[in-house]
This record gives sequence, structure tokens and C-alpha cells, in this order.
Amino acid sequence: MSGNLQTVAFMQRIGNLKAGDPLLQRLARQIVLEAGVPSHFYADESFAIGQFVQSQVRYSRDPEGYEQLQDPALMVADIQNGQAQGDCDDMALLTATLLLAIGHTPYFRVVRYTDDGTNKSPFEHIYVVDYEANQGGDQQRIVIDCIIKDQPIGYEVRQASGQEIPA
Repeated sequence: MSGNLQTVAFMQRIGNLKAGDPLLQRLARQIVLEAGVPSHFYADESFAIGQFVQSQVRYSRDPEGYEQLQDPALMVADIQNGQAQGDCDDMALLTATLLLAIGHTPYFRVVRYTDDGTNKSPFEHIYVVDYEANQGGDQQRIVIDCIIKDQPIGYEVRQASGQEIPA
């Protein structure tokens, strides 16, 4: 389990560093503009970013026994070339970085679908959760699991256990 949390800690550092990249900031703003999100509709921004990553990045597993993590800026270049692919941690890192780039405070949610009762088994999946509200509305918990291609952003698969860690 400590290996999972070390990966999340690395993702936090990369996401916060890359959130200041002008390319990623421009892309995040472009996504919400093209989605027609009005000013101060932060929950809708979260949905727009999630839908973008969900539709633009093909799910692809890491090789067995290797944990690879892609640089969000390189993933954006792959998106622009129509060749973007990655696993859950790649999509979660890109999503969180884009959200951070426009002032959100997302969380990485690490989950287990099976549990041995000790909460010491490794996490099996990671995605982003954002807590935002639209102007005049109540705060929402927005699940952004971009590897699920046949469900809308907001859908969450039932899990045995998990935790949310600030991105």
C-alpha cells in the first residue's frame, strides 16, 4: 500500500508544478469556454474538464510489473495529435492538473474493489473528486473517473474502501 501512496505523493508534486504551465492553463480555459460554461459555474467546469479527458484519452494499461506515469503536458501534445492514451493514474493526473490550473482544489480518490478486512491491501484504482458549486447553488461532490467510457462524468463504481487525498 505504501507504494500506492508514494505514487499519489508524486502525482501531487507533478500536478501542482504543471498547473502553472501556460499550455495547460490555456487548455483548461479553452475546454470550459468551448463547453459554454458561464462564469462562476465551477461545478460545470469540473464536468467539462472530466468530459474532455474522458473523450480524448484512450484507456491503456501499464505493462505488467511496471508503474508508469505520464507528464500532463506530454499527454496534451498527444491529445492534439489524436494519440493520447494512458491508465487511470495518467488520466487522474491530467484531470487534476487541468482543474488546478483554473483554481480548483481537486482530490485524488484511491479505492479498493476488494478488501481483505485489514485495509492494508493495495489500492486498485485512482480517479479525481472535486467539490464545487455553480453560482447560487450548493456544493456538489463531482466524481471524475475518466476511464469509464460508457457512463457520464459523475458516475462512481461501488467500492469496498477508499480515501481522498488532496491533489
